[in-house]
Amino acid sequence: MSYPELRLRKGTERSLLNGHPWVYSGAVDQPPADAAPGCLVDVVDHRGRFIGRGHYNARSPIRVRILTRDRETDIDSAFFRARIGRALRLRLDSDLTGQTDAFRVVHGESDGLPGLVVDRYGDHAVVQFHTAGIDGAREDILDAIDATLTPTGLYERSDVGTRRAEGLPDRPAGPVRGTPPPDFITISEGGAPLVVDVYRGQKTGFFLDQRDNRLLLRRLCQGRELLNAFSYTSGFSLQARRGGAKQTLDVDVARSVLPAARQNLQLNASADGRSDLVIADAFAFVDDLGRRGPRFDAVVLDPPALLRKRADYKKAMGVYIKLNRNALRLLRDDGLLVTASCSSRITPEDFFAIVQRAAASEKVGLRIVAYNLHPPDHPVNPAFPEGRYLKCVFARVIR
Repeated sequence: MSYPELRLRKGTERSLLNGHPWVYSGAVDQPPADAAPGCLVDVVDHRGRFIGRGHYNARSPIRVRILTRDRETDIDSAFFRARIGRALRLRLDSDLTGQTDAFRVVHGESDGLPGLVVDRYGDHAVVQFHTAGIDGAREDILDAIDATLTPTGLYERSDVGTRRAEGLPDRPAGPVRGTPPPDFITISEGGAPLVVDVYRGQKTGFFLDQRDNRLLLRRLCQGRELLNAFSYTSGFSLQARRGGAKQTLDVDVARSVLPAARQNLQLNASADGRSDLVIADAFAFVDDLGRRGPRFDAVVLDPPALLRKRADYKKAMGVYIKLNRNALRLLRDDGLLVTASCSSRITPEDFFAIVQRAAASEKVGLRIVAYNLHPPDHPVNPAFPEGRYLKCVFARVIR
């Protein structure tokens, strides 16, 4: 097949040749004529040499998202089936299935499928179409998911803000293939049962990328009292309870998380432990507790992304530092701080600076005992720094 061509400005092709999957608007010299949002185009350099093929959208600052760098590859149903199959094999070749029956199957650009997310929860799969091109290929993609994963049911959660940047309407969430999921899907994580609400939950229902950190916390919580801020459905706390935590206090601003959180804590309760849930703004709550107590043996901070625009960098750094300083105030000597950032614009160096400055402000010593990035089902393309978002530090407090 032949595709319309998009010609780049001279000198703008270097990042693409190095493997980056995006063509920004400023790199375009000659856009394709009469190209509809989401159509396929061939990207060529200023001399007309082929660089890659991908989805084009003149409405987005990211004009093209590259799908292939092979001129002979057509983007058809066989292409999507092969890419999703390759992504699944990458997960199955790790030790994921020995830990859980819930994992990310397709992670967008890092799996060569920009704009597509597929998560598996037990026998059900949840899909998100973020971009015009991926949305236009939805039937081929749904067929490929069916053939590759053979889920009992396939549910769509394309109610994401990224669609608006693509000029797309919000697509209502709902079942698209097979049997609709139950109100709560029960999955297993490290032998711990927990429930996922794919209907009303954030993202596709659960934060799968924090799995390794939850399981590490479980090994460090025997007899401890834990504060879990931004707790969502109590994933960190339920693992702490499985690890013998004496008490957990969960804080989240969303009342809608209570049904799933309560179930998760009940499923993993012990006779000699206690779990409490508080609906409150976690930023203000941690600030208030920092001034008056009580104190804890461990504090988990897993806030939402605080830096989406580069112009907000200084403000976001200040919020992160204050939040971590307040958490340190709440920790006893030898207490454990578990702190994370999912802001891709916050670099690892930025994050270490946040932790260091918070400790200096609170006049405590810290010893980092673990520093974790992405789990195997959230792989990273080294040519795509925008995909490196998750950072998590485990640190002991020395008073």
